[in-house]
Amino acid sequence: MEKIIYSENFKWLDVTQPTREQLLDVAERFRLHTYSVQDCMEPDHLPKHEVIGDTRFIIVRAYAPRELESPHSVQDLTNKIAIFYSKDCLITIHRTEQPMMAEIRDQFLTPGCTWQPFDMVKRVLWRVVNSYAEPARILGEEVDKIETLIFDRHLKGAFEENLYHLRRMASIHKKLLHHTQEILDQLKAEHGPGPLLQDLNDLTRKILSQHEQVQEDVTNLLNIFISISSHKTNEVMKILTIFSVFFMPLTFIVGIYGMNFDHMPELKEQWGYPITLGGMLAIVVVIYIWFKRKKWL
Repeated sequence: MEKIIYSENFKWLDVTQPTREQLLDVAERFRLHTYSVQDCMEPDHLPKHEVIGDTRFIIVRAYAPRELESPHSVQDLTNKIAIFYSKDCLITIHRTEQPMMAEIRDQFLTPGCTWQPFDMVKRVLWRVVNSYAEPARILGEEVDKIETLIFDRHLKGAFEENLYHLRRMASIHKKLLHHTQEILDQLKAEHGPGPLLQDLNDLTRKILSQHEQVQEDVTNLLNIFISISSHKTNEVMKILTIFSVFFMPLTFIVGIYGMNFDHMPELKEQWGYPITLGGMLAIVVVIYIWFKRKKWL
């Protein structure tokens, strides 16, 4: 579906869910490079910026997760937006309807609007970068919840899998924001530093740092969980070892007198049984005092 909007300064062509034939037709009408159009067809293409003659070509990815149980790829988490712009023309191509385009279109059609194509590009980039702000907040809250559960020792289920998905999403967002940051640096060098472009640069760095913090926190939580699990295992082994130390000599004595030999003189003694029990009790007391002095109990 194509929407063509005219202004006093330039023409804007917004293409939604194009077929290959439509893209080739757009390329022919507006004299776009074939390889750039092929990049538009790749569903998992990363953000990029190219200068082709008088036309600038940009690919960005806005956060728009699919309704999946555990989205974990670039294509699952984001939608691609391809932008071609020159002095008198702007072309935006995306596979699904983007609310941001409707918002920009409403502002663009306001009477007295004097935006140029690059002004439109900056506003598209602003909404693309800002789409990662809410996911960064949600990921941070999820990490905080898991951290609380880890230290309260109320973890149930495969929380490691949840941490993996959080780390995976933060990693993907960080990679895409890094590529977007490179685009902004190239635009800044090409068009010069402007207020909106500088604010956009600051916003990108801020959201990028939030995702980096999430990724670092997830790594730390995994290390902390492994340490806590090792500590719990050591505590269990310590208790089992203490029990085994107490019962090992007693088991040895019981094993000796449990042998079926006819000539065992202690079995005929009148006080053999209480003496044996007393000896076993004495061994337990000696082991207990020894452990206490070693501060193992």
